[in-house]
Amino acid sequence: MKVLFVGKEWRFRSEVKNELFRYITYDKLEYINSFDISFIPKEDTLIVTTNQSYPLVTRIISTILNQNPVIKDNQLVPENAKYSKNSYLVKINEYEVNVILLENKVPEIFILMPKNELTNIFNMDKDTAKMLIEPIFSPRKIDYTLIQNEGGFLELHTEPLDKKIKKEILRAIPFVVFGNVFKHIIKNLPPEKITFAESCTGGLIASTLTKYSGSSDVFDGSVVTYANRIKNEWLGVSQDTLKRYGAVSEQTVKEMLLGAIEISKANYAIAVSGIAGPTGGTPEKPVGTVYIGVANKKELKVEHHIFKGDRNYVQYQAMMNGIRMFINFSKLYSKDVD
Repeated sequence: MKVLFVGKEWRFRSEVKNELFRYITYDKLEYINSFDISFIPKEDTLIVTTNQSYPLVTRIISTILNQNPVIKDNQLVPENAKYSKNSYLVKINEYEVNVILLENKVPEIFILMPKNELTNIFNMDKDTAKMLIEPIFSPRKIDYTLIQNEGGFLELHTEPLDKKIKKEILRAIPFVVFGNVFKHIIKNLPPEKITFAESCTGGLIASTLTKYSGSSDVFDGSVVTYANRIKNEWLGVSQDTLKRYGAVSEQTVKEMLLGAIEISKANYAIAVSGIAGPTGGTPEKPVGTVYIGVANKKELKVEHHIFKGDRNYVQYQAMMNGIRMFINFSKLYSKDVD
């Protein structure tokens, strides 16, 4: 782990630094006077800030992540960060970055916490999932957290699980994906491929998938069709459909799906069209209205959602719901454990 102190005063604040060093071990130590957008972690990094440098560091981290900096519990954090008082955790290029505001007391340091295991559960409500999980976890005294995420599926967070326990989970719950869903798609979809036709998400799905190594095995390319003219000329969405139903409609998304599969020759497509805001809403189609579709060469499915939140959060929810729909549509669940 690397420790990065941001601010001139850290070279002289030995007392509070020594208090921090009681809690951590590190491989590298660096002092910098200023922090900018060129920051690229090459390993897990603990960034130590002051009252003066914390807001700037947080805004830059948010920009790198394409997230908004938001106020939560009276502190500024990137909108999707895991946080507690004076500390938050994000991932940049698959490395954990923990930013802390170090005053007189050392805050919680997430980067030192034991690694968590993520199990995604589809097609199931929390109560049913708990009923099926308890007989597996209770005898072993395994603590867990079960939440419904922005994509409408469940995330089960636990300590690292051995193969025997994972196999028991698979027997009890067949609609499971172990680990990161994008990495799972990259590993388990080949030789089949997927494409995207994105409007209001602006390429977010493609960008997120291609952050991970091996994505070229499942992804040849996609289209961002923002304007109606591009929907028509690139994807073949008819002018009549656009005029009658509008760009944000079930009918348009159906034609986007068919056009995306046609031009990419992929086996599957996800299409999204909506109003991410903050402007553009109407009484019939308020801000947050999004149609999301998934298709293969034989059938398709479209869902209608009205999401809450700011522009970036609407886009993120649209992406994650598209991934949920694809996993369920393709039945690309975990079949075994590594």
